[in-house]
Amino acid sequence: MSDHSLAFVPLGSGYHQSTDLFARGRPVDTGLLAEALIYYDRVLINVDNPLQFSQLISWLVQQGLSAGDITALFREGIFQVYDFAFTTNPFVDFQGDNVQVHGLYNIQDPTMEKPNTFVQRFLEFEPLRECFVSSSQFEHFAKALEGRVVEVKAEEIGATAIDNAYHDFLNPERSALMAQELVNEIYRIKFLGKPPKVQVEVRDLGQGDFKVNWNIPLNRLPALEGQTNIAAAVTIPLTTAAQANKYLWAADKQRCDLYLARPMSVLVGNKLFEASETVFKSQLKARNVIEELEVRVEFPDLRKYVNQDKIDFKRVLEIRQRSKKFRQWLQSEADRDRDAIIAYHHEVAEASGFAKVTRRGLRIFGVLGGAAVGATVADHAAIGATLGAAAGALLEDGVKESMKYLFDLGANLGDKWKPVVFGNWYSRKISKLLEKDRQ
Repeated sequence: MSDHSLAFVPLGSGYHQSTDLFARGRPVDTGLLAEALIYYDRVLINVDNPLQFSQLISWLVQQGLSAGDITALFREGIFQVYDFAFTTNPFVDFQGDNVQVHGLYNIQDPTMEKPNTFVQRFLEFEPLRECFVSSSQFEHFAKALEGRVVEVKAEEIGATAIDNAYHDFLNPERSALMAQELVNEIYRIKFLGKPPKVQVEVRDLGQGDFKVNWNIPLNRLPALEGQTNIAAAVTIPLTTAAQANKYLWAADKQRCDLYLARPMSVLVGNKLFEASETVFKSQLKARNVIEELEVRVEFPDLRKYVNQDKIDFKRVLEIRQRSKKFRQWLQSEADRDRDAIIAYHHEVAEASGFAKVTRRGLRIFGVLGGAAVGATVADHAAIGATLGAAAGALLEDGVKESMKYLFDLGANLGDKWKPVVFGNWYSRKISKLLEKDRQ
């Protein structure tokens, strides 16, 4: 049963997550980690590879934590690691301006296939050792990680997350929704003005082949990491959708919340909402309402200030000490009073020495529960059937792989798992889309 004391926090920057930092050349989002520590007793850190893990430790040292501080955070269980011991990558061919996508695969090298390889892959990675001034420091750090790592193999998650992402990718409206988030982020970061509206056409060519056309040439979008274009931009919506599915799968298995940056939070919100509505429309269980809460609070933008090196991590831990009421508010499902969380932020900001703080938006969504949080996102009687009447037929057929992911995810919602997600989500977009699918 989830108790909202633990959050899954992906920290690697890229086109899937923390794109603003990726554009600045920052490999990990330590600011996101700082914010998660304010609201959660424990965090499940996820990075993409050993290099990013070493960069995370290096940045934490640069931002004011000693090796002893970092080791203590792992030893006390405040920091834990969630490791997908595989990568999810597309296999593509470039044909002029076109990209031929042959598939999206969970890939493991021979080392990844072995059990319990985190030590070999991460701790024996030389750049990580270089973060510590002595062998003794490193050995204490390695010891603290024992029992603090969840290592997941490709066969555990299977292909359902990828199949579901393909299902969305080959749906014109869904594909446009996913591509729109990529375009929005690039236009926002590059100061290109109002982003154009993305439209997608999908043609079935037969024999399992499809032609996907965008009204905007995605491969001409400016890259965030250099002065060039994104040659394989057409694969980013697909891989981001698959990554969002992996994150939700992990949070479901761990019965924990998620703390996310853009654009990942948008796709996670869409999929969480869809999973809830799918099991309801299939008459498998009662509806779990996915709600949103956005309030204006007087509190510093920790993610921004930490990533701009204006607040160091020592200060973050001091603020964390004063923020117990935040964590109690999250963990007390019966009394999530929005006025209380506003007051707590003001109180903690004042106690932490922030005399004048501009109000900022706090955005969360999920199975929040209770009218005190806010209204439901839409008229639920008119939305939510991914395939409408076809859902029953799918169940009779044993559930297609593209839908199995949704049924598995939705089955635990509200009973064993009531996730709260910190991040932006545009609920009405997916609501309207699901309503259109139903018609």
